[in-house]
Amino acid sequence: MKPIRWLAIPIICAALLAGCETARVAPAPPTASVDLAEKAEGNGDFLIAAREYTRLAEIALPAQKQDLQLRAVANFIKAGQLREARSQIELINVEALDSSFTARKRILQARIYLAEGGFEKGIRQLDEASRLRNLSPALLSEINSVRAQAELALDNPIGAVRNLIGREQYLAGKEAVAENQKQLWKILVSMPRERLKTEFNIARDPVLSGWIELALITAENAGQVLPLQAALDQWKIAHPTHPANETIFGTLMSPTPGISGRIERIALLLPLSSAYSTAAQAVRDGFMGMDAANTNPDKPKITIYDTGSDPAKTPDVYAQAINEGAQFVVGPLGREAAEAVLKQASIKVPTLMLNSTDTDPGTASKYLFEFGLPPEQEAQQVAERAYLDGHRQAAVLYPKTPWGERMMTAWANYWQRLGGTVVASQSYNELDVDYSDPIKQLLNITQSEARKGLIEKIAGQKLQFDSRARQDIDYIFIAADAKHGRLIKPQLNFYHAARVPVYSTSHIFTGAGDAVQDVDLDGIVFGDMPWMLVGDGRIQELRQKVQQNWPFVHSDLDRLYALGMDSYAILPHLGRISMEPGARFNGVTSGLSLDRSGRLQRQLLWARFNRGVPKLVDTFLKHKGQFEIENDTGLPAKPQPRS
Repeated sequence: MKPIRWLAIPIICAALLAGCETARVAPAPPTASVDLAEKAEGNGDFLIAAREYTRLAEIALPAQKQDLQLRAVANFIKAGQLREARSQIELINVEALDSSFTARKRILQARIYLAEGGFEKGIRQLDEASRLRNLSPALLSEINSVRAQAELALDNPIGAVRNLIGREQYLAGKEAVAENQKQLWKILVSMPRERLKTEFNIARDPVLSGWIELALITAENAGQVLPLQAALDQWKIAHPTHPANETIFGTLMSPTPGISGRIERIALLLPLSSAYSTAAQAVRDGFMGMDAANTNPDKPKITIYDTGSDPAKTPDVYAQAINEGAQFVVGPLGREAAEAVLKQASIKVPTLMLNSTDTDPGTASKYLFEFGLPPEQEAQQVAERAYLDGHRQAAVLYPKTPWGERMMTAWANYWQRLGGTVVASQSYNELDVDYSDPIKQLLNITQSEARKGLIEKIAGQKLQFDSRARQDIDYIFIAADAKHGRLIKPQLNFYHAARVPVYSTSHIFTGAGDAVQDVDLDGIVFGDMPWMLVGDGRIQELRQKVQQNWPFVHSDLDRLYALGMDSYAILPHLGRISMEPGARFNGVTSGLSLDRSGRLQRQLLWARFNRGVPKLVDTFLKHKGQFEIENDTGLPAKPQPRS
């Protein structure tokens, strides 16, 4: 043993010397890697960008290290990964650096608080940042922008407008000013007329009062071209030095308003007389439930159009809705109907399709958006969650169906983009009740048994043998509904994979909360809507106010009801979240953001089955029972207005 011990000494010394050398001379991050991170960020691949910035920060020197760390946190926030953003930002030491680093850290901390519902805490962080000296115009602009978001969340739209007015002095270039004014205008035209009048009477700042007056003129002359033009001419005479950009006036006089104009009429297109009528009715009930709860006297009028059972006729219904005065179209519902509209209809007004298509909506029209519940999005989020949980080697078990193939492909492609490895992939037949064969194949137990048989044949005698699952799997992704998941998970446990983490999508949960049936799902981590997992706070208020005695509560149809709710609630916010990368609307289906192509992306909550009950595992949500959380810095309670 002595030679081995002596041999180890120089190896250990070499390792220590290498560590000392690395600590003494840290190379600057390669430019190519920084470019890769920036490219990912520009493409909206925020999690990949965060990963790259984090890697680069590990080998960088101060202050480049802190710069890269802050950029990583910013991208975690844009990706909706608040847990990682919070844990990373606490590790960033900016004390010995100039004030810009402190300001950036404060702003990011504010963004995290706002995303979690801690609005007052977020504003305090922004106040501390604004008191720092020698900040650049870009940082001062960002402070005003984030504060505007906080004021909106606190139901103080005029406070948000004030911050955006203040922000304008720090912006360079006409395009930046125009975009800022679009955000400002979107807030004003979303306000009830009576509230605008009240704010106008108490406004003292001439720029603010001019903006409010312009919004009132627009509301009072909606649909009347000549009176509106005359009123705008008078406004310009009364406010000759007002900063309102000509882009705003062009929007006001447009015959078809964009997403930043006042919407008077909405068309809702659903296949109510088709084989999918039950699903369509669930979406309709959620949409109209939110409309009934909206007490704004200036809210849009809604007309429901039945697109029928033939998707090919949907473009005709779409054209009819526009000809009859629809200024915003929600729908159609269904992939074939949406594809037909994309191919045949002219997208003349803002349209929120309730499905995902193979065509990027942004290439068809700047006013076209897509919002659905595509399972592929959830499969990708499984990959995200598992990667952030520290797993790198994965196996997948999926049904041998078109749905299963799509889920496996979406998950595997994104998992590999993140840097993970797929070490095993196995399909199963949904018609079976015994999944031991595919599970044994997945875990390499079949090969182990074959080797045992070969050895017994050679030895000529029976051997004592305990099968053992492969040891190179960090986690297993199973694509399954609750019925099949209840059969698969116990068999995974039986074949020595009980300690291997298992992840799945919302399809694993019926929504009914049946602990007796779901106990067989224990240990599975899955992502789902707040609407399905949370039973108190704002979610509970909405159920009582909007849903009441709806017959399909806590069923699969409940998710479609929530889709209808968010399809209504998101409309006033599409303009805002389309202007800022990573901006989110916190809906009942999830945190919603717009990608570069115009698709709404969902950021789900995560839960784990424990004794048959889904328990939230997100660290910023303290859970104590089924569909129940304590309201801390998680889902916000109903915000109170600020004076």
